[in-house]
Amino acid sequence: MIGMQRKKTKASERGFALVIALLTLLLISAILMGMIVASNSETNISANFRDEQTAFFAARAGIEEVRDRLRPSAVPTLATSPFFTAGIPVGTTPLPGATNGILYVINPTGGETVAPWSTGGTNYPDDELIKELGAVPTGSWWVTPVPSSAGNAYAATPALPWKWVRVMIKPNKSDTGTTRITSVDGTQNGNRVCFNGTHEYTTALTSCPDKPVYELTALAVTKSGSRRIIQYEISQSTFPTIPGAMVFDGPTPVYGAPNSNAFGVSGTDVAQGPNAGVGCPAPVNQPAVGGLGPAAVTTLVSDIPKPAKYTSGATATPAVADVTTALGPLATVDGLTNLVNSITASANPANIYGNNPTITNLGTSANPVINVVNGDLSMGPSTGAGILVVTGNLTISGNPSFNGIILVIGKGSFTKNGGGNGTLNGAMMVADLYSDPPTYSHPIPLGANNPPGIPTMNWNGGGNFTGQYDSCWINYMSQSLPFRTISDRELIY
Repeated sequence: MIGMQRKKTKASERGFALVIALLTLLLISAILMGMIVASNSETNISANFRDEQTAFFAARAGIEEVRDRLRPSAVPTLATSPFFTAGIPVGTTPLPGATNGILYVINPTGGETVAPWSTGGTNYPDDELIKELGAVPTGSWWVTPVPSSAGNAYAATPALPWKWVRVMIKPNKSDTGTTRITSVDGTQNGNRVCFNGTHEYTTALTSCPDKPVYELTALAVTKSGSRRIIQYEISQSTFPTIPGAMVFDGPTPVYGAPNSNAFGVSGTDVAQGPNAGVGCPAPVNQPAVGGLGPAAVTTLVSDIPKPAKYTSGATATPAVADVTTALGPLATVDGLTNLVNSITASANPANIYGNNPTITNLGTSANPVINVVNGDLSMGPSTGAGILVVTGNLTISGNPSFNGIILVIGKGSFTKNGGGNGTLNGAMMVADLYSDPPTYSHPIPLGANNPPGIPTMNWNGGGNFTGQYDSCWINYMSQSLPFRTISDRELIY
């Protein structure tokens, strides 16, 4: 008997490929969506980071503008604000919390209101001040705010989103959980903090013996809402001591002194300055002529035809002394080069000249000027005030009169021609930065604190001339130097 076996039919596979395709498409779509989300996240992260960086650097830009505008020679300057005493930042500025103890520089844009002094308001309040001082000051604790850069040389296009910069003297406090200001000596006496060029210290005096430390705090807020607060501690650079009415900064100087009874150099400090002694430090007598090392002093004394014409309350006649120690960094080509660079950076670009220029404005006692000549300078009878730097040969004829500081640093060569009357109230320094005068083709190398070369002064003819040391003029002109940054930090809000 033959059995019949049922044949099993296969299930239909129609449509299976479509399911696989749909699943694959769904998977690919999910991957693509993930990539889009990740890409958008990265874009948003990058945009947020860029916005945060915009706020960060805008805050720094605000501080840098204010830091530069603290100089009396800046245009426009902040030094004339009632925040400062005597019109210049000399350190008698009131402490924060006291009357007129804080200056705000504001930078509103688009007609907005910026009022940081309203610490409980909504117009960019300075709530950081409360954290630093421990409480909101009372009374007239801030002066009239000063607008920022609109319409002056500091303006930026487009306008930067920093809103305000607060300027105040740094008080001596410590971080006890109620204030953010760090003590410099471990106490909380609240006295003003000063800077001597190397470190901060506190004093109970109404002014700083050296230079005061100012605290600059800036807030920047972008349109997207990014907010950054930056803080600097700054102090003004100090002008190095010029220890004499005339200083020959180099070994075995060449000094062609005039043989005239009408010629004289005095190191007795008159300390008059531009305001007839008002606001000047106590007088400190210096030598009439200073030299670098004992050999230089011997050379200078032997070159002086009339010793009695060189006087000072500091030393016997002739008042010529070794001032190497007093010169400090200026006894090296590195220090002298840094001094020239610092003064050049402080000068208005219009007052920086090339070789053999005609100086259009030598300055007046009311408005002294920093002039820098990168090369030789020949001047006729002239009157000026401020700082004059000449890196080449300085030649003056006729009746020279100058209030302030004359620095012949470079070739270190000064020539006076002819007779005539004239005065120098302040100080003069002559320094040679070359090893091969008179060709001046080999600068003395920097970086090894090498001593300068041989300075030269030739005086052709007699005439009435008086060199008079005046520490007040020197101190006053140091106010034109830039403010240096001691420290900077970002504050967490």
